[in-house]
Amino acid sequence: MVETVIRTFFEYFSVLMLALGLVVAIANFSLSHRARAGGFAEQLFRWVAFFGAGITGVYCFMGHIFAPATAAAQIGWETSPFQYEVGMADLTVGVLCLLAFRRDFGFRLAATIAAVIWYGGDAIGHIRQIVTAGNYSPGNAGPWLWSDLLLPVVLVSSLALASRRRGELDRVSAG
Repeated sequence: MVETVIRTFFEYFSVLMLALGLVVAIANFSLSHRARAGGFAEQLFRWVAFFGAGITGVYCFMGHIFAPATAAAQIGWETSPFQYEVGMADLTVGVLCLLAFRRDFGFRLAATIAAVIWYGGDAIGHIRQIVTAGNYSPGNAGPWLWSDLLLPVVLVSSLALASRRRGELDRVSAG
């Protein structure tokens, strides 16, 4: 029983962190006058970036670097030296999104672009593995795919809405 709960927790970790970000954003927005002043989209971006991308990125880094055989098996892969690079990319995006919690719009935009490319690319890779290799492993076709699809949408939409509210989108320039 306990083993099943633990295995399920880690199998659904990315979705749980995304959901936790949403729950904390709702609670913070509901309970804090200061949070309400910034708007719900602001809270949603902060907490989903923190938990959904930041904590998840650091968790994936640890899995690919310190437990590569377990991480590979969960995804339906063979262990590979490329997992080190994957783990470092996970860490990069995770740290950017953790730092974005209290940073300005430009930093948040850069962190969001990195997360969209990384998680969006992950989603495309998972779908390719489903189509070309019939890989329906839980770490490829299950909750990790769902979060790889949802996270970029939530980050982009909440950042855009929060930034529009503060007029930051009008000040974005290419150089």
